[in-house]
Amino acid sequence: MSVTVAKANLMDALKQLRTRWSLISQQWDDAARRQFEKDYIDPIEAKIRTALKGLDHVSELQDRVRRECGDE
Repeated sequence: MSVTVAKANLMDALKQLRTRWSLISQQWDDAARRQFEKDYIDPIEAKIRTALKGLDHVSELQDRVRRECGDE
């Protein structure tokens, strides 16, 4: 799997998470939901954003290696 495909899949998964969580939040609105969001949903989103930045960095490194090695 290419880095581009991995990044697209991760972005799609985050979008699905946000959409589904939004729907759930409309039905489940109490202290337990807010705690669950704080403990699980928010950290997942932050970790996905970090992973996306990491994938960008890997892609940049791959491009650099291809340029320097003449493997376009």
